[in-house]
Amino acid sequence: MDPFPELYEEHRQLEAQAERLREIVMAPVADAAAIAGLRWKMAQALHDHCAHEDEAVYQTIFASGDGAATRAAWGYRQANGRISRVFGNYIGAWPIPRINREWDAFRADTLAVLDRLAARIASEEDILYSHARRVRTRRAA
Repeated sequence: MDPFPELYEEHRQLEAQAERLREIVMAPVADAAAIAGLRWKMAQALHDHCAHEDEAVYQTIFASGDGAATRAAWGYRQANGRISRVFGNYIGAWPIPRINREWDAFRADTLAVLDRLAARIASEEDILYSHARRVRTRRAA
């Protein structure tokens, strides 16, 4: 079974959630309920996606014996843990009372985290998934 359509769909869902969060933080005042719910939803989606990626991409690459793919995957795996931690730290650093007090700072921090997530998604699709597809194709041949 080809895991890539589902992985790409998970990315599109994360991007849609990120876009919605961008819209919310561009408002002149905080919408605490919307922020809290969406950040939790994004954290769960990010966690689930990383677990799916681990199974569908990383395990395939690590079992392949392909040196270039393995090096790329190890680099991404290291960063993958960091993006999950970065998002978790971002949520922990910004409880609702602080968001309400420091709206402009929260907005800036949110946009930086979302930019980092967007770069990560683009890079995965461009580099990591290319290696994984190559490895899967070679294995199927």
